[in-house]
Amino acid sequence: MKRFSVLILTLICLGSISVQAFQIEQFTDPYYELVNAEFDKEKAYKTVEFVESHFRVVGNEGFNQGIQWVEMNLQKAGFVPEWKASEDQRLIYRFEERPLRNKTWQPFNGSLKLGDEELLNFSTNRNMMAINSYPTNGEQEFEVVYVGSGRNLDLDQDLKGKVVFAESAVGSLFSRAVQNKGAAGVIAYRMPEYTKPEVNVNSIQFSAIPRDSVNKSFGLLLSYQAKEKLKAAIAAGNNKIKVKLDTKVYNSKEFTIVAELRGSKMPDERFVFSAHMQEPGANDNASGVGVLLEAAETSARLLKAGKIDPQRTITYLFGDEITSTRRFIQEDPERAKGIKWGMSLDMVGEDTEKTGGTFLIEKMPDPGAIWVRGVEKHSEWGGRPLQKKDLKPHYFNDLTISIFESIGEKKDWEVNFNPFEGGSDHVPFLSANIPGLLLWHFTDQFYHTDQDRLDKVSKETLHNVGTGALMIALMLTENKPMLANRVLLVASTAATYRLQDELRLSQDLLSNGGNREKEVDILSTWSDYYQKVFDSVNDLNPKGSMFKDNLDNTKDALTGFTNLMLGRLK
Repeated sequence: MKRFSVLILTLICLGSISVQAFQIEQFTDPYYELVNAEFDKEKAYKTVEFVESHFRVVGNEGFNQGIQWVEMNLQKAGFVPEWKASEDQRLIYRFEERPLRNKTWQPFNGSLKLGDEELLNFSTNRNMMAINSYPTNGEQEFEVVYVGSGRNLDLDQDLKGKVVFAESAVGSLFSRAVQNKGAAGVIAYRMPEYTKPEVNVNSIQFSAIPRDSVNKSFGLLLSYQAKEKLKAAIAAGNNKIKVKLDTKVYNSKEFTIVAELRGSKMPDERFVFSAHMQEPGANDNASGVGVLLEAAETSARLLKAGKIDPQRTITYLFGDEITSTRRFIQEDPERAKGIKWGMSLDMVGEDTEKTGGTFLIEKMPDPGAIWVRGVEKHSEWGGRPLQKKDLKPHYFNDLTISIFESIGEKKDWEVNFNPFEGGSDHVPFLSANIPGLLLWHFTDQFYHTDQDRLDKVSKETLHNVGTGALMIALMLTENKPMLANRVLLVASTAATYRLQDELRLSQDLLSNGGNREKEVDILSTWSDYYQKVFDSVNDLNPKGSMFKDNLDNTKDALTGFTNLMLGRLK
């Protein structure tokens, strides 16, 4: 460690933590060297390239081909179907197939014309058709009516058989205009500011309309440039458009892949990775699939070479976002008891020079999600303020941050974190009271747009994220001696830095008339949170008295350190 905190120095002087426990980098660096050398960024990138070439909605052709690609490569890596694996086979996978509750949707082609000028074409704007749109009967001409922007739309007019255009969300517009007013279809424009629509004038964010087998209508989504042209044409009296859509709405099946490297001693205890296949972008989320598949293949190669021996099981889950992860947790209560950590890989390959933003670790709820200040900043994706009852004290936050910050230093790669926000596969873990984190990037100016293509993906980022994610999984599942002491050291160091940072923020606020009672509450909450974080290290099942002594002394030292900090709040 390059820096030593007051708490840690105190513990050393007291003999509460052995000098041996301080050699955290000697513990983690072998994992870095092993995984960094073995993880194949070219293979990860090749998977991203294949997956992102398909428009993916759960159950459609693109989604299913992506799942089949994963299965094919798992087999090549030595994973054996569960149904025919022997009891001593450690690399296994399960292909799950179940009826899809709702119909799926497949786009093939489409165009929108203003007179003879083509405004949009599916070949260059594959998000132009709202998900669940039905096909047209060849190219059809419609009168288009502009009804305004936002929620207060001018819908009190005859719209039957016309296409309604608004600067509004396409789903609600469809309900109001098609399902309530008999419109033939809708055209919508809505792009968040962070997507820079006036710069990325051809970008369209994908969205969906309600499933509607009665009206069998459509929704179109516009880029900024197409929106401006259409508004100008309507204002000039040119209100005729031509729409040609080729799509398919049909019954299908849902595919999921669950691959595992079985633990040698505690196979019922698991570290679970999850990467969702659906969503049509390269970074969102072909990149997560690419990193996770290569993490699984890297694990297989290292296992076969005798370089790793996880005592706990590592699970690699590929499927429908949130749904597949929730199902894996809920469908087998006994299995769920053994899930010790969950990690979501979502938007993990960004070339940030093009996309903007940085790599982020979205933390489990900690006090930084209650009092968002100092280093804590919500992304533009957005989050809500949490309460103390929402906190999830666990060492997983600080361990993951410390590993990735170490990789960042080695590779001159920017690593940041954000308070809990939700919206991805870490949520089902947390809902089940299982430690769960999200690895991702934001703010991405191409988020959910049809400009999120392969050219926005960085092989180096795939490599960095894959290395860190697999390092953490191997550290926690191999369960080597002194693991718990190293994790406790990481957590106690993080606690000390955090309390010092919060003290400085509180002192600044008090010097400007802040409320002392509130600031005492903030510091005390952080201290109580970290006391519980220290206790959570017991889930690693440490052996011997050394850890217990370290834990007791660390908790006592934190209490004293907190009292010292509170005494400085004047």
